[in-house]
Amino acid sequence: MGLSVRDDPKKVVDIAGRTWGEPVDDIALSMQWKGKEDPDELPTVSVAIRNTGAATRTLRTRGWVDFFHVTARDSSGADAALTSYGRELMKPENARSHAEVELEPGEAVEADIPIGSIYRMKGTYRVRASCATPAGERAISNEIDVSA
Repeated sequence: MGLSVRDDPKKVVDIAGRTWGEPVDDIALSMQWKGKEDPDELPTVSVAIRNTGAATRTLRTRGWVDFFHVTARDSSGADAALTSYGRELMKPENARSHAEVELEPGEAVEADIPIGSIYRMKGTYRVRASCATPAGERAISNEIDVSA
């Protein structure tokens, strides 16, 4: 049995209960830990993106795992190492074809990122996400602690 990452269709996001990074180019990101139902379950985070502006924004993605750059750093500030699955996932030749996602003013969508499958994590890590905005700037999410 293998692990697969798929892009889920747009989900409506309750923005009231989330902590957001500072908007950049009318784009804001939020990260939340999904929690574990089983102690052996690998960590997953939810990354939401919201259009804070007054105009529709069009995002070009190659899938959410490629679009959101998620970093995980240990207590010393060192980046978590990629798993073999993570290395395969990040290879440019494995990227999906471009797709467009339109965000209406105030609209937010979220994606679940299986960081425990992508990074080798033991202990507690500081995790955040970033993405390129349509104007080429970089939006950064809030930072959270994730225990693996």
